[in-house]
Amino acid sequence: MRNTIYFLLTLLITLSACKTKPNAHKPNPSGAAGVMIIVMNDAVKKTEAGKTLWDMMVQPMVGLPQEEPMFDASVIPHRSLSDFIKTYRNLVVVEVDQSVKENKIKYYKGTWAKQQALVRIYAKDTDSMLEMVKENELKLVGFFTRAERDRLSAYFKSTFNSELKKKVENKFKHSINVPLDFKLRKDTTDFLWMSHETSTSSLGLMVYSVDYVGEGSFSKEYLLNKRNEILRNQVPGPSKGSYMTTEQMFPVNYQVIKTPTDPNAVVLRGLWKVQGDMMGGPFISMAHHDKASNKVIVTEGYSFNPEKPKKRNMVRQLEAILYSYTPLKKDK
Repeated sequence: MRNTIYFLLTLLITLSACKTKPNAHKPNPSGAAGVMIIVMNDAVKKTEAGKTLWDMMVQPMVGLPQEEPMFDASVIPHRSLSDFIKTYRNLVVVEVDQSVKENKIKYYKGTWAKQQALVRIYAKDTDSMLEMVKENELKLVGFFTRAERDRLSAYFKSTFNSELKKKVENKFKHSINVPLDFKLRKDTTDFLWMSHETSTSSLGLMVYSVDYVGEGSFSKEYLLNKRNEILRNQVPGPSKGSYMTTEQMFPVNYQVIKTPTDPNAVVLRGLWKVQGDMMGGPFISMAHHDKASNKVIVTEGYSFNPEKPKKRNMVRQLEAILYSYTPLKKDK
């Protein structure tokens, strides 16, 4: 009797564990950050539809000093879709056959691995595939871009610098997940500068506030003018009289996006430089309206890595950090 009760309790605990952790048995995703596998046979790969899908995934990422693809994509045939390949973090599986009942694109998360992003494209013929791919470009690229950001966000959410996070909260009344290895560089009335420095690279975060002056407060011109004014005063360069500013010879991309906590965040992507010195790199900034203080709160990240031309993944890390912006809840 006692053995029966013990068996039933063990079974109950096991079933409960499976229920609360449905993905516990799945492996971590394979492949480095930004890597994508596209599964389609050679006959499809050579068509306009296959080439369009490929071009879409390797198009240049916006706001980098040298062209870098959105994803490091590789194409393999269906016969090479092994159990290991199935665990890749970003996977597109294309099926083109007359037996396909309905032309459609399906999106999945965590199918064969934790945090995996999987897209399945079903088409009766390559003409149908081409039409679907073109119509869904933003959704397709956006799905994998968000997946890359979400993986990084999950990491920074679990490992952050509590001291610097608290400093941001006290000064600006909002929270941001500052990475664990960041150090404080500067702390003034309306400005915080934090960074992670190595002998060859730098990854930095800045948080500052500017006056809200109406609708024009979120124009590209106003935000860039304020950015240059603040950086000139707050971020000196390595040589006397030098300072950080915006590179005017490179276009600054302007977007209004929706984040988990702000439906109208303004994003600027461009290049920074040090006036009076030979330094520069990409930056990304997000501007938010803090109605409580009637201020514009700007969270900004920049990277510097002159020895390595590839900076895409560094910018994605910064983007994931900036997306963690969350206004503090007011005490009741």
